[in-house]
Amino acid sequence: MDAISWAEKADELYKDGKFDEAIPFYDKALEQDLENAELWNRRGLALCRLGRHQEAIDSFEMALKIDGQYTDAQNNKAVVFYKQKRYYEAMTIFDEIIRTNPRYVRAWYNKGVVLDRMVRYQEAVNYYDKTLELNPGGARVWSNRGAALGNMGEFEAAIDSFDRSIALQPERDVVWNNKGAALAKLYRYDEAVVHFDRALQIDPLNADAWYNKGEAQRRLNQYAKAIEDFNRAIEIDARHARAWNCKGLALIALGRDAEADAAFAKGAELMMKGNK
Repeated sequence: MDAISWAEKADELYKDGKFDEAIPFYDKALEQDLENAELWNRRGLALCRLGRHQEAIDSFEMALKIDGQYTDAQNNKAVVFYKQKRYYEAMTIFDEIIRTNPRYVRAWYNKGVVLDRMVRYQEAVNYYDKTLELNPGGARVWSNRGAALGNMGEFEAAIDSFDRSIALQPERDVVWNNKGAALAKLYRYDEAVVHFDRALQIDPLNADAWYNKGEAQRRLNQYAKAIEDFNRAIEIDARHARAWNCKGLALIALGRDAEADAAFAKGAELMMKGNK
């Protein structure tokens, strides 16, 4: 097989999610075409997917050694820094990409993601806004923007962003769940339940959506229904501390104090271990 055939096989495996199987084929292709920056970049992406971050960085750096202006490899290296929580190093690279190639959408978006993770929500929104100027059809960008606005307490604006995301990509359960959470913050619990139900139609194993639905039901004084929802969340994720704690509150409302004490104890134990 020639380098192109090895590379095509590697790409096919990558698209099928068989990242560990793809890497030896990229290696075979590179044996025959060592100066191919694009192959080094694609190999780095496969390594990144496997969590082999330093090896991924090494691959991206090989691509950049061959082509110092290879923007995708620069961006991908910065993404790995982000995954390693090396946020400032990642932002330095994104800033350089933006300086030299201001229409490179992914750098604007990825810097927004880093700022989001650093709890710099307004700055993150600013970068998401710039991303959307360049690409208004980014469903995930609208979703992230909504989440950042929600974290800032701007729930109406968050809902508008989630609506934009849903219009573009209606089958993402996380967006329906996040919009429901924003509605609940505005005390619109009945509407929130509808959105949590939609999230759960898409992914019945979304523990956070079950928890959020249960909490909305509890706020509506539907305590028995709330307990059912908290139980579903706990079945999926037994370490969901908030579900245990709120189940305790619902049990107290029904006068089931002994069961409530057990739920609170479990919730406190999990929170001590750093669970949500």
